[in-house]
Amino acid sequence: MTREIRTFADIEALSEASAAEIVASARESVSARGRFTLALAGGSTPKRTYELLATRHRGDIDWERTIVVFGDERFVPPDDQRSNYRMAREALLDRVPIPATSIHRVPSEAPAVHEAADGYERTLRNELRESANDPTPDSSRTEAHTVDVALLGVGPDGHTASLFPNAPELQERSRWVLPVAAPMHVQPSVERVTTTLPFLNAARLAMFLVAGADKRVVIGEILSGAPAGRRYPAAMVAPSGRAIWMIDRSALPDDRSNA
Repeated sequence: MTREIRTFADIEALSEASAAEIVASARESVSARGRFTLALAGGSTPKRTYELLATRHRGDIDWERTIVVFGDERFVPPDDQRSNYRMAREALLDRVPIPATSIHRVPSEAPAVHEAADGYERTLRNELRESANDPTPDSSRTEAHTVDVALLGVGPDGHTASLFPNAPELQERSRWVLPVAAPMHVQPSVERVTTTLPFLNAARLAMFLVAGADKRVVIGEILSGAPAGRRYPAAMVAPSGRAIWMIDRSALPDDRSNA
């Protein structure tokens, strides 16, 4: 894995650079493999990136050849204000010419969270086969890669997607999707569906979008490379391809803020 760390003066600069990186990856992926696969993140930080993709870069991505999935989702209806899908739909998906059949959200209207996770596992295994022309949808086969780009955030506790510190989901070695109990220390405290480390580590590019002073301590520990920082789920994402950390200066510890 190669890890790049890029710092920005504010969230606008971070979002502009992130959108440009996604465009570059999309063009490379379509040229090389005929399609572009993108896993979206929830939370507030990526929203501006999505808006820029829908406006400034609307014509820069071949949306007809783009497949969108989600790194995690709250177990709430898709029109709920807490839904990651709703945020992404309003900021991006409803504003670009991507086919509805190319958007694969978590079925959060399922009767139970484990059923939503099982259903999403099947969807990802089927839709993210290594080749778009692969005629064999064998869900037991292990792909070299999952998505071209996985967008991720980092919480003040070091969680990413809905993988939380010390959670049993961090021990998963084969499944791509798991149900998650409602975390008591993170809002909203609702059950979730998350992709796993095996899924995220099989992305060609994992791109973290990080902003906010409440992230300073955890980001400082992760970037230090010290053993203490390796306990955080975000630090456990080590894709076989590339990892880029796009960090607003507000999230950097003081000794790195002038880097």
